[in-house]
Amino acid sequence: MENKIRYKLHKVKKQWVTIAVTSMALVGVGVGVACSTHEVSADETNVVAVTRGSDVPASSSSQTQTSTATEQSQETTTEASSTEETVVAEDSQKTTDATSAKADDKTTETSATEASEETKASSEETTKPSEATSTETSETSETNPSEESNKATDEEVRDDKTNKAADSDAEKAAVDQLSLDNIKKIDGKYYYIQEDGTVKKNFAITVNGQLLYFDAETGALSSTSTYSFTEGLTDLVDNFSKNNQAYDSTEKSFELVDGYLTANSWYRPTKVLDNDGEKWIDSTEETFRPLVMAWWPDVDTQVNYLNHMSKYFGLDKTYSATDKQSTLNVAAEAIQIKIEQEIKRRGDVAWLRDIIASFVSTQDKWNMNSEDRDTDHLQGGALLYVNSDLTEWANSDYRLLNRAPTYQNGQTNYHKADRTGGYDFLLANDVDNSNPVVQAEQLNQLYYLMNWGKVVFGDADANFDGVRVDAVDNVDADLLQLYTDLFEAAYGVNKTEAQALAHISILEDWSFNDPDYNHDTNGAALAIDNGLRMAFLDVLTRPEGSRSNLESLIHNDLGMTDRTVDSAYGDTMPSYAFVRAHDSEVQGIIASIIAGQINPKTDGFTFTLDELKQAFEIYNADMNSVHKQYTHFNIPAAYALLLTNMESVPRVYYGDLFTDNGQYMVVKSPYYDQIVALLKSRIKYAAGGQAMNVQYPDGANGGVLTSVRFGKGIMTADQKVTDDSVTTSGIVTIISNNPNLKLNSSDVIAVQVGIAHAGQYYRPLLSPTENGLQAYLNDSDTDITKLVDENGFIYFTGDEIKGFQTVDMNGFLTVWVPVGASADQDIRVKASTEAKEAGKLTYETSAALDSQIIFEGFSNFQDFVKDPSQYTNKVIAENADLFASCGVTLFELAPQYVSSTDGTFLDSIIQNGYAFSDRYDLAMSKNNKYGSAEDLRNAIKALHSKGIQVIADWVPDQIYALPGEEIVTATRVNDYGEEREGAQIKNKPYAANTKSSGKDYQAQYGGEFLEYLQEKYPSIFERVMISNGKKIDPSTKIKVWKAEYFNGTNILGKGSDYVLNDQATGTYFTVNENGAFLPKQMTSDSAQTGFYYDGKGMTYYSTSGYQAKSSFVLYNGNHYYFDEDGHMVTGMREIDGQTYYFLPNGIEIRDAIYEDAEGNQYYFGKTGSRYEGGHYYVFNTTETVDGVAKTVTNWRYFGKDGIMARGLVKIGEDYQYYDENGNQVKGQLVKDKDGNTRYFKGDSGAMVASEFALINGGWYYFNEDGVAVKGAQTINGQQLYFDENGVQAKGIFVINEDGTRSYYDAKSGEKFVGDFFTTGDNHWYYADENGNLATGSQVIRGQKLYFAEDGLQAKGIFVIDAEGNRHFYDPDSGDLATNKFIGDGDNWYYFDENGQVVTGDQEINGQELHFDENGLQTKGGFATDAEGNKHYYDAKTGDLEDVALVEA
Repeated sequence: MENKIRYKLHKVKKQWVTIAVTSMALVGVGVGVACSTHEVSADETNVVAVTRGSDVPASSSSQTQTSTATEQSQETTTEASSTEETVVAEDSQKTTDATSAKADDKTTETSATEASEETKASSEETTKPSEATSTETSETSETNPSEESNKATDEEVRDDKTNKAADSDAEKAAVDQLSLDNIKKIDGKYYYIQEDGTVKKNFAITVNGQLLYFDAETGALSSTSTYSFTEGLTDLVDNFSKNNQAYDSTEKSFELVDGYLTANSWYRPTKVLDNDGEKWIDSTEETFRPLVMAWWPDVDTQVNYLNHMSKYFGLDKTYSATDKQSTLNVAAEAIQIKIEQEIKRRGDVAWLRDIIASFVSTQDKWNMNSEDRDTDHLQGGALLYVNSDLTEWANSDYRLLNRAPTYQNGQTNYHKADRTGGYDFLLANDVDNSNPVVQAEQLNQLYYLMNWGKVVFGDADANFDGVRVDAVDNVDADLLQLYTDLFEAAYGVNKTEAQALAHISILEDWSFNDPDYNHDTNGAALAIDNGLRMAFLDVLTRPEGSRSNLESLIHNDLGMTDRTVDSAYGDTMPSYAFVRAHDSEVQGIIASIIAGQINPKTDGFTFTLDELKQAFEIYNADMNSVHKQYTHFNIPAAYALLLTNMESVPRVYYGDLFTDNGQYMVVKSPYYDQIVALLKSRIKYAAGGQAMNVQYPDGANGGVLTSVRFGKGIMTADQKVTDDSVTTSGIVTIISNNPNLKLNSSDVIAVQVGIAHAGQYYRPLLSPTENGLQAYLNDSDTDITKLVDENGFIYFTGDEIKGFQTVDMNGFLTVWVPVGASADQDIRVKASTEAKEAGKLTYETSAALDSQIIFEGFSNFQDFVKDPSQYTNKVIAENADLFASCGVTLFELAPQYVSSTDGTFLDSIIQNGYAFSDRYDLAMSKNNKYGSAEDLRNAIKALHSKGIQVIADWVPDQIYALPGEEIVTATRVNDYGEEREGAQIKNKPYAANTKSSGKDYQAQYGGEFLEYLQEKYPSIFERVMISNGKKIDPSTKIKVWKAEYFNGTNILGKGSDYVLNDQATGTYFTVNENGAFLPKQMTSDSAQTGFYYDGKGMTYYSTSGYQAKSSFVLYNGNHYYFDEDGHMVTGMREIDGQTYYFLPNGIEIRDAIYEDAEGNQYYFGKTGSRYEGGHYYVFNTTETVDGVAKTVTNWRYFGKDGIMARGLVKIGEDYQYYDENGNQVKGQLVKDKDGNTRYFKGDSGAMVASEFALINGGWYYFNEDGVAVKGAQTINGQQLYFDENGVQAKGIFVINEDGTRSYYDAKSGEKFVGDFFTTGDNHWYYADENGNLATGSQVIRGQKLYFAEDGLQAKGIFVIDAEGNRHFYDPDSGDLATNKFIGDGDNWYYFDENGQVVTGDQEINGQELHFDENGLQTKGGFATDAEGNKHYYDAKTGDLEDVALVEA
């Protein structure tokens, strides 16, 4: 039968849309969802609350569908009959016949008879609701069949393309009626153009009652009433697909993780195709197939699967979500046949597992694209495990976050750093160190680590002596209590200094709060003097122009010790200091080189080994250059102070002696000789009190720092020699950080080495030359000496101290020592064995502690060995003598754990030992980067043989890449565990790698020493921990790591929906002992999918066959929401306490701006929820500058009602400004439409009011309204002036409104009033009592003066006044010249008592003189008198001669 297509106008709120009706079926329902009386149109801003309903899946029969379709038809007829208004916008609905599954529409790829039968069956089943609808529609359409037939005549063959064109025309017509300046027509399309000329995208705005939407991709105006889906239901089960049903609903028939199905799950189907895919046979227990071969969570995923597999099999087919569902289903069956044929050909399914895993990894919902990868975590993001009934096994009573020393009890206890002093989520699986069971395991592992030699080899000489506690600011500070308790109990470090110094431990504690905490808790370790470390870096190693003052090396607010005069031990906290470290000042530079010069797409912390090699070629070349771009300047100068400072233990970094890359100890750095000279000389000379100061000679262009150690037994400069004094010890260091330093030759730098050294000679240890520093280890190496005078001084002249620019010096450095020390002089002090008094600290500064040197004996970037002889630990053992000769007393080994190789962060790429899966595996399962377990044992023993302690790296914070998965409930968070706004992972099941194997060394040693420790040291187990208020819990031995022991993990690339659920109900697919919830088509012969209008609204049945109720649905890239009745919603909606916005066609806007009729704008985030609540939110964008991608951070503010701040707004007590996109303006001037200029602070963004501000080199003043003042102003009693831009006049002249001129002081900006002033170059002015510059002749303070039109005082010049009289003004005072001669070169004038130049014959001072009509004195010439007589005037004196010539 021929289809007769009719069109009716259907009113939806204020809009009209077209509905096409055929005599056979209702082809489309327009925006029928909006017909429902309860719907909210998109141009309304009121919020309708919706609460999620039950997760129990709902279904409907064909009978129910038929009934609701009838209601729809009746409603359609009623509405259509009342159409009388003019069409405003024609939103013709793209529709498809509900019988879209006809057999002639199917693909022909499959040869299976079943596929053909399925298509037919599908077609028949899906027509049932449509047939009922068409019957009703035919009846209701017969009101005026003749009229309807005529209407439809010209549009019978209207196709989808025509529909879209009509929609577009209607939109344009609507826009043409709008008066909105921002909307521009470009190339036939409409765009919203912002003030800066850019196109605003993903933007919805209500104008004159019309909702306009500009799409996210191009910004072009798009229809908001055309559905992006085809209506109609399709059967999910047919003669083909029913064979894909699950064999049963037991766990053994599925690959599960904790009972959950995941995207990589396989299952046992009922039947499989054998041979060439022509016959179904029963499956066996071994017959498993990928779930995504037969089921997909949504149409988008099904389409992606089809395209992925079609490409794999070389099929020339591409699919999209606009294809009919039946077409997609038939294509999937064809792919399945191909799969079975390939399985037959290959004889296994390993290839299929690979290709399916590959497909899964390409889907956003199953990869990192849905995990909000960003820079808020070192590995792109963190996930916090939260308690949930869905994953009870992963729940925890603890997970107390950020309990670092600053915040151990949940409150901020120290205030030199930020609120928490650190953050919890550093890397990988973040261990929950607030859990008492975990704390007991940490004690267990620490004991094992310290006793590793004895436990593994039965050799106590291979035990470690101390630990470096890694990442102190990222672990629960209870662990610091724990290791202190163990070291006190096991080693008695709190008993005597000797015991303490025999087991020195150190903290990696970056927070400035940590030393105070360590002191207050009597920690059994040394904290970093981070203030001193930063001074080394900022004063000496930074590029010229970025360096701090030299005084910071003596004392700074963040450092621990003031070394101006340090004459006694015990008056400061003990600490250790360093310049660089394996992960400080190295990897950041390498990251910048990689990101800047090699691969701009990386953050520099994830890279290939080839990229790393390229980076080090640049790095090492830079290090060996004079003019460095990346690496550090003045490393020897920093070490000169580090190794000679009092009351600080120095730590020397391997990478300052050798190159960071390359084989271990093979290539020396350009600083090797200088640092080794300092190390060896420290043994002989660095002792006694210390004095430091900075001198600024009068003729110098910079300061010169001097540091003096007076020598062993000599604590002050004025101390005389005693029996304890060693006058051949002591050391002088002189430094400048100015490469252009220049002193006058007469300048002298006097250095007081102490009167104890009077009459001694000092010689250079390090001396600067034009080619770099020269080292003189021995007295015999140089003849250069200086004699100490009777007052204890040696002197350096201006010619000796100057700036240098060499590879090792960018400024000045020299080090001097006394002459006469024996070759084996050793001034180091042994530790006291005297028992400490009760209450004494474990570590106190002393000469014995000062005698220690720590060597950080590794770099992150050592090359992988090419030969076993190159292993680090082998080389260490071979060089134990060298380390001892350099004074090393403590050797800090690299972490010896076998490394993970997951490549998610630098540590696991370079395998430095910080990324591990088994904390007990110290090169035991296989060699690590540094060698074998035997190599490690031998290195420890070799160092012990030379009296060198060995420090192990204790890493209690993280565990990488565990092999076993668990389902946890997770929320995307930042470093601090704070929920990330708009993240897609929020309280969602997630498959995390949290389980260890149970067959590793963790299984062997985990918890094994707790009983012994409890018996041996019971006090440790009685300690109540600060963070959790509990004692450690030894009752559980952690043999297998599990999620309950972790705070969370880094994002793993599993995606937000890797754990599968039915999107219609939000219920997760599970199979467990309590039953199963599976896609309907897996267990039932009746299941449908698609969109269907039930007479009240649009409904949706998922690809799992369940009706969507109280749930979001993804279809064709768009998100929809179906309420508790299963109807698609539009407009503003409140769902589960959050607000969303849906266009009239049901599409949810995401990462989009909506502007209502009042001009208020709202932002709906990446998950669609509205930002609100009176909070600031950060928005990062990426900008590419010179090929380098940089992250730009903007802040937006959203009020409690969600309105986005724009323009000038008051938030709290401050006014702030937000641009048209809602981005907060900080550190910028803003001019409003009225021409008012305001400024907003760079830190807070608060508007500056009633104060001055220095901006871009100019000063402004902003009044109480925050407006920059202009013109003349009186502020705080000062008369000031601001130009038309608001910039204060300073050191410039201003023309006043009355034409007068005023001048404003160059420093204060104050107008000069009633006084003289100069602008330099002897230019003087006078400002009267009103501040106006004097002009013309003036009598001021009795002086007769003259000022030019611009106010410049006449000095030393001739002036012709208004009457034409000539005057002259004194060049010094400016006084009018009176009764005096004034010479102008060879010309002379005389000015009378009135200051006027005389003319004619004059008798002056007894001389008869003559001046011509211009006042020029006659000299050496004739002049005619009044009687006509000519007279001659002397050429020198000008006197009249006696002879007069009378004219004949």
